Amino acid sequence: MKKHYFLGQAASFRVKKTLRFLFSFGTRQDFDSLKQDLATKFQVKKDQVYLFHSGRTAISLALFSQVPRNQKDQPAVAITALTCYAVVQAVKTAGYQPIFLDIDPKTLHFDGKNLEKALKKHPNIKAVIIQNNLGISCDIKNIETIARAHKLFLIEDLAHSLNITYPDGRLSGSLGDAVILSFGKGKSLDASSGGALIMRKNSINQLLADPKIASTRPKISDSLRDRFYPFFALHARAFSYLPAGKYNLGQRLISLLVKLHFVNRSADAELDFFHRLTYWQAKYIRQELKHFNQPQGLIREPFFVENPKKVLRQLKLAGYYFDEVWYDTPVAPKRYYHQSGFNEAECPVAVLVAEHLVNLPGYYSLPELSRARQIICQNTIQIVRNQKMQPEIAQSNFNIVVEKNKDEKNFRIMQEDWKKNTEKFPLANFLQSPKWQKFNQLLGRRVIYRKITDQAHILMVIRNAKRGRFLEISNGPLMDWSNQALVKLVFSEIFQIAKQNKCVFIRFRPALEETPENQAYMKNIGAIKASFHLNAEHTVMIDLEKTEEELLADFRRQTRYEVRRADKLKIKVVDTTARPDILQEFHAVQLETARRQHFIPPTMHELEALKKSFGADFKIYTAFDVENKPIAYGLILMDGQEADYYEAASTPLNRKLPGAYALQWQVMKDLKKLGVKRYNLWGIAPEGQTNHRYSGVTTFKTGFSSQRFTYISAQDIPVCKIRYQLNRLVENLRKKHRHLN
Repeated sequence: MKKHYFLGQAASFRVKKTLRFLFSFGTRQDFDSLKQDLATKFQVKKDQVYLFHSGRTAISLALFSQVPRNQKDQPAVAITALTCYAVVQAVKTAGYQPIFLDIDPKTLHFDGKNLEKALKKHPNIKAVIIQNNLGISCDIKNIETIARAHKLFLIEDLAHSLNITYPDGRLSGSLGDAVILSFGKGKSLDASSGGALIMRKNSINQLLADPKIASTRPKISDSLRDRFYPFFALHARAFSYLPAGKYNLGQRLISLLVKLHFVNRSADAELDFFHRLTYWQAKYIRQELKHFNQPQGLIREPFFVENPKKVLRQLKLAGYYFDEVWYDTPVAPKRYYHQSGFNEAECPVAVLVAEHLVNLPGYYSLPELSRARQIICQNTIQIVRNQKMQPEIAQSNFNIVVEKNKDEKNFRIMQEDWKKNTEKFPLANFLQSPKWQKFNQLLGRRVIYRKITDQAHILMVIRNAKRGRFLEISNGPLMDWSNQALVKLVFSEIFQIAKQNKCVFIRFRPALEETPENQAYMKNIGAIKASFHLNAEHTVMIDLEKTEEELLADFRRQTRYEVRRADKLKIKVVDTTARPDILQEFHAVQLETARRQHFIPPTMHELEALKKSFGADFKIYTAFDVENKPIAYGLILMDGQEADYYEAASTPLNRKLPGAYALQWQVMKDLKKLGVKRYNLWGIAPEGQTNHRYSGVTTFKTGFSSQRFTYISAQDIPVCKIRYQLNRLVENLRKKHRHLN
């Protein structure tokens, strides 16, 4: 069992990175270059950037710079009630009174309403610090509006949120009068220690102009502590792979080093404004900043559990260790809580959240912590506000329900869930439905269904291939992809299922449109683009809520002409599903079509399974000429709000007569009468690719609408990395041999 020792991001360092960190040497030029890099990033002048050995120092000096020398009354600063003692210490060092504001359990931060209440009660508030705890965006729009209206000094503390994007589209660090960066353990960018201050607002006093500020080198003991902490973390992790691991020697080593303050500086240590960031750390930070071009996710995944101690014990038994628990008290760590001046009566939500909060480091991959997430999520709860606006515990958000679906009762339950899913998830289609489950079971495949309350539904199929078994998820999972905690929970469950079933990899094509935002979701879970597609990724989606006149208006001129010509030629289109021999006839014609057009058709067994699974929602339409000879066939699958043009076949007559055009138009009209909202024409070539295998049908299908729709491409998550790489090599060779795009 692999064990994890959570000691900042160094816990994920490999040997190469650890050695680079240990033996890195920098120069004054690296120090100055880092200042310039930060100045460019935050759009300020170089002399507005200050580099310190401590993030706490940066906060203190930012506040200090705003205090006039003749100030009589002690100014106050509004901070979140869920914070670390380092922030409180920095505020007090600057001569400010910390005012704790209660939090929203969804953001772990205060909102605009709480800030307004505090300003009425504490008119001496002169500044406000935004923290974006764990990388979760706070109520930034309202907080900023109130801060500007009351002329408050606005500080963005980006220790947890370097390069996150706020809901209004702005990047973190773009709006603060002062921006704080921390490079300490476990922060967005972990360099063991260090901090930076970016000043946009002019100082009231001239403290920052003092040449002594951030000018001297840190103590040798502090510098050694910074250099060696990833080295010791590596050794602690190495112990977990040895027989000594069962005696928890790795964890014991970390605990000892923490107690001796050899891997972390005591919070009791006085702030020293004169210590600068070391040159070698400046060099390292510059290198790491290059990887922060894209928005970053959560640095820790938060979960509310009923009994954190019980959960931590379960995690320990499974081989997962915490060197510390983040925010187990409103002001953490616990030993400094009573020194903070925190008033529990004024912040009941923060108190309750701290009692039930556990979190996992975001820098580990999904597979590495999949079991840990499962353990946590079996014990999750919700924290909500009651009618009196007091916090209380509600039913869990994340409760994994296993649906066995071995009897009719369970199958009916799944069908009821599916009806809700088609309404909740706009792009849900038959590939995640009970019908598709039944179809795969008839083919002898193992199908697994998981439901995580009403928030996520996953239909998975175990596929046995010559190149290795894999877990297939078509058009799923169905869930809110913007909920990062939910996404990681779902894929933890999927990974465990794949592992238990000895799958080499997971292949899924989500029900998401191809957008930069959705691509970022794939990147966040460590998915890579698959060599082969699962289902049609490029398609034409017809909006059947339009009138027949509007649909005809969307047709290309040539398509409208062919539809009208079909009417003049008296081509008739009939629903032939009920004919006893239609399946055999369709299959025979499709085999001939496949030979002409070079595609692989479904087997007769698969067609029979589809018909049995879909029942009345399985349709075969046939277009006939005036002499009643078949011209074209269309196999339509219906489910929920969508119908799909799943398979097609045609006779040589279709080259002369517009039977396929007449068929599609009749299908659209019939689907409208049935209340179907959209018609998916299934597969077309990507725009601009004239040599694609779907090029032949693309002109035909796009004639019915110019509105193309592109899904996110099929994605892979390796389970067995070596076997997956071999599989990927084989797939790429096959793809090249078959000239597939």
